[in-house]
Amino acid sequence: MLSSNYLKQLDLQDIVIFLNMFEKLSARKTAETMNISQPTVSYCLKRLRSCFDDKLFSSSHGALVPTAKAQKIAPYLKNVVDSINRCAEYDSGDGAFSVPKTWEICSPEYFELSLLPYALSNIVKKMPEVTLNLEKLMRHIPVDKLISGDVDLAIGFGPGYHQLHPDLEWESILTDTFVCLTSCYRHDYSIPLSIDEFCSIPNIYPTPWLSEKNMVDSWLDKIGKSRNVLSNANTYQAAINILGKVPATLALPTILVKLMKIPDEVKICQPPHGFPTFTLDLIWARDRSNSKEFIKLKNIMRAAADEIVADQVNT
Repeated sequence: MLSSNYLKQLDLQDIVIFLNMFEKLSARKTAETMNISQPTVSYCLKRLRSCFDDKLFSSSHGALVPTAKAQKIAPYLKNVVDSINRCAEYDSGDGAFSVPKTWEICSPEYFELSLLPYALSNIVKKMPEVTLNLEKLMRHIPVDKLISGDVDLAIGFGPGYHQLHPDLEWESILTDTFVCLTSCYRHDYSIPLSIDEFCSIPNIYPTPWLSEKNMVDSWLDKIGKSRNVLSNANTYQAAINILGKVPATLALPTILVKLMKIPDEVKICQPPHGFPTFTLDLIWARDRSNSKEFIKLKNIMRAAADEIVADQVNT
């Protein structure tokens, strides 16, 4: 049910025109793309402005400039159009896709190294019409893309490390700890590093995703400590390779240990007491929660998490 009588005046063409104008920043290009007249575009824009009580676009040097309100509502209107388009993808039977489907996933390297092979194995068996397209998790969870449907599922670290939003839901599917890889000589590698030892040894900081503050440094801040970061690295394996040549240490998620190529001279020991643990979380737009196909996708991710944990225990 629409919450405003003004919104009842809108039709789907109005919304599509708005989205085209938002993307192309031109009434003329919008008319050409949609094969309609410019007066039609102007009429629809007038109705849009009335419905949303906002100018929506202003003109600057011949180009349209979206207002703050236009930028805010664009992801939601795109979600409306995408939802309608998805209706055509379902048959009248059990809800299976009648056309090939590509799921857009935003995830860190950790997911690609650990769960992705298991997830794809299950997708090939159970959802052969589905493919995955992965983009790198950046500094923040892509809230707008999740709401608009440009990203179907985000995978991030938690609890508490990812950005929350009232239109998003999340679920932890895996819990992991850290170990320390070190190429610095110690008399006994079975003894955990002390906090002072960990902070003083040169650290290699893997940054397979972008963030202002990672979970290790956030924990150190809370206890009034900081570590000596010698260098960062864009991948976990690159960070490990550095240890093969430089006396240093690296905090590595435990699950990744058996998936990495670790030089013989690099040893494994336990991190300082109180070192943080983390979860791997699925994050999605709330309106996806009841989609049968999306539920299947989440179940596949859960199964992948269970499988890798079982394999870690058995090997």
